[in-house]
Amino acid sequence: FDEYRFFPRYPERELLITGKLFGSLIQHQLVSSITLGIALRYVLEALRKQVSSSMFKFGMCALEQFKHRLIEWPQYCHHILQISHIRQSHESLITFIQQALAQPRKEGPPSGGSATSASGPADAAGAGAGPKPGAAGPTAAGGVAPAAGGEQ
Repeated sequence: FDEYRFFPRYPERELLITGKLFGSLIQHQLVSSITLGIALRYVLEALRKQVSSSMFKFGMCALEQFKHRLIEWPQYCHHILQISHIRQSHESLITFIQQALAQPRKEGPPSGGSATSASGPADAAGAGAGPKPGAAGPTAAGGVAPAAGGEQ
């Protein structure tokens, strides 16, 4: 994940491959705790870039890989919904997220044995109560703060 700072320099094809890998790591629960929070923050940061940018395309490619897990992170969904250019240019994604938010949430860890709670690493600023013990919490910038005692 240290490589993220160099992503803007990647050729577009390689960046899209990286986006697919990045999103797949999230989808298949191969990252958790601190690393999951960082990965989600990087995707959200990329989605905030201009639609025509390679980084935005990276973010969309990554998000497409793990969009079925979005229901686990309602605050993350709300952050995506607040990005005006996504609302304008990716209506099907917006509809998918809104439908995911309308579904009743399950309590406890998601299937697959991840230690991330349903309100875990993607809780964002303005979520109300503070983070649960061991879960990543909000930062003032709307990013994701790392959880204590997780992987790096």
